[in-house]
Amino acid sequence: MTKDFQAETYIVDDQLQDTLAWLCQHQDSFDSFTYDAIEHVLTVFHANGQDVIKQGDFLNAKYGILITAHNFAKS
Repeated sequence: MTKDFQAETYIVDDQLQDTLAWLCQHQDSFDSFTYDAIEHVLTVFHANGQDVIKQGDFLNAKYGILITAHNFAKS
């Protein structure tokens, strides 16, 4: 299945490079991100604060800011 990195929404899976590719296509919706390679933690900083991005999270860039929704069933 081909992923559309231009789409305004994205569901995070186990492919970090795909999540980073999607974020790079939507740089206007957040300020910055960091990745801790030792802890395997991706953190995105945006207008509403910061979020740790995990597999199963729903990302939305429709409104010009990054909105994240966590999938608590996968916690």
